[in-house]
Amino acid sequence: MWWSTGRETRAPRPHWQQALLEGDIDTALALEAGQMPATLRARLMAPPPAPAIDESPALAALLDRLEALQRHSRQAVEQVENVFGEISARSAEQLRYVGDTRGFLDDSSAGAEQLRNEVGLELKATHGFFSEQFSALVGLIEDRSAASHKVIGDIDNIGRTVQLLSLNAAIEAAHAGEAGRGFAVVANEIRNLALRTQENARQAYEQIDLGILAERLNGLLDASEERFDQLSARVGESLATLHDLLKHMSEHLAEIEGNNRVIAAGVRLGEGADRHLRSRSNWSQGLIGDLQGLYRQGEPAQRTEHLRRLLQEEKLHLDAGYDRLADIRRRGEIRIAIEPQFKGLSFREVPGQPLQGLDAEMAQALARWLGVKCRFIEYPWDRCLQLLEAGSHRREQEADLVWSALPPMPGYDHVAFSAPYVFLPYVLAKRTGDARIRGLDDLQGKVLGCVNDPAAIAVLEDLGLRWPANEAKPGGRIRLANLLAYNDQGMIHDCLLDGVVDAFAIDLPIYHWACHGETSPWRGRLEILPGNLAPELWFYCAAVANAPANIGLLEAIDRFIGEYRQGHEYRELVGRWLGQVYDDPQWRFVDGVHDARSLLSTTQS
Repeated sequence: MWWSTGRETRAPRPHWQQALLEGDIDTALALEAGQMPATLRARLMAPPPAPAIDESPALAALLDRLEALQRHSRQAVEQVENVFGEISARSAEQLRYVGDTRGFLDDSSAGAEQLRNEVGLELKATHGFFSEQFSALVGLIEDRSAASHKVIGDIDNIGRTVQLLSLNAAIEAAHAGEAGRGFAVVANEIRNLALRTQENARQAYEQIDLGILAERLNGLLDASEERFDQLSARVGESLATLHDLLKHMSEHLAEIEGNNRVIAAGVRLGEGADRHLRSRSNWSQGLIGDLQGLYRQGEPAQRTEHLRRLLQEEKLHLDAGYDRLADIRRRGEIRIAIEPQFKGLSFREVPGQPLQGLDAEMAQALARWLGVKCRFIEYPWDRCLQLLEAGSHRREQEADLVWSALPPMPGYDHVAFSAPYVFLPYVLAKRTGDARIRGLDDLQGKVLGCVNDPAAIAVLEDLGLRWPANEAKPGGRIRLANLLAYNDQGMIHDCLLDGVVDAFAIDLPIYHWACHGETSPWRGRLEILPGNLAPELWFYCAAVANAPANIGLLEAIDRFIGEYRQGHEYRELVGRWLGQVYDDPQWRFVDGVHDARSLLSTTQS
């Protein structure tokens, strides 16, 4: 039997094994030259499993997104409720006006029937009066005519007698002897005949004299004139009553027409809010469905992959060190949410042209200052801030900032504001030449328009304006027929021009170009009343999401504003779009507004 007296010598390991032991997988695969077992080689060549995601922060981010979407939906619901509340008030008014108009129509019909009956009776009485008077006058004329014939007959008889006397006188003259006595008798007869002739002549004059007929005719004419004056007065009164009724009907029809325009405008506002509500609701439902599907995944690896995909689709960042400003510079583009129909601030005169206006041009100046491209995300103004939390549609990136006529207001806990970049008055506009509107007090019973901005509505309430939605609030002194708060900025000039509203309370730059711009279609047709409705100048700020990732971006925006406002380019820009540069060195944020300092202190704490 052979015994070994020492250690056996082992063959050296292949180089690929040595590299594998050292953890150099790529070298091992390159050196194994077919010696590595196939299963081992397949395992080594398979892609490494994705690192597991900590589900807690990922789920928290997704739930935050879901909460934001639900908040946006609630805002849309409130907006729809307000719009339809105004529509309901207008509809009730409409019913009242229709009822009143129906009453006026009934009164007009009854008045017309009464007038017809009264005129008929009066004409019948007048006809009877004139028939009676003219019959009496004809009888009088016939009597006078008969008397005249009798007198004329008597005169004729006298003429015959005179002829006989003349004949007798001739005969007596032939008897010259006793002519004296015979002529005396003849003379006496002739004298009597003369007296009778005079008496008959007098009677004939009286009978033939038509003076009494003239008096009767004049009396008849006077009576007829009086009767016709009375009839005319009665007809005039009735026609005046009908005119008043028709005037009331016309006024009510004008109110009904105005209400129809207001209701139509409200329906359009409600439709826009409803579309947004459906969009946000569909997004929420889709996200909830994905979250439910996440927990139906049995394997942790599958759940991790599903969660990773969901985070990518929602464009959510989990990196605690994420810096949005650095990300903007890395991608070379800044995404700015802006309202595209704010005349004077951000608008197009011709479709397809770049945006122009104070906000659009200052936002582009910021992008140049940062050295990146500017990409505008065009969105309705009252929903622009929502884009800081979520894109306009699912799987769309959120905006980096909002630069669109934002007056900072407390209560926007999810937003942090920059320093002011422009100061401006809050003004009242009307149709050119409308003498009814000279100031705020003339809005009693009128329809006022404004932008759907909580700051604007708060100012109007503080001024004592009340409308159906806030009529129970104390302190009211001017009762509006309605307040229309517009979300569609493309309607805020035409609604005034077309008479949907009687006046419009608005930020100066939004109406300055409309009233004075050389190419404005409203130039000379709308005008701005002097003065400031607000107790002090307003100011606009840019806004970012109130999150630590935006500290660097917000500080950069503040630096840009501070530098840019000192330059000639800024003064030229503001003068062009506001008419003059306004300033308020004593400005300050009200309590509750978040800015760069509060955001930084919150992050540090």
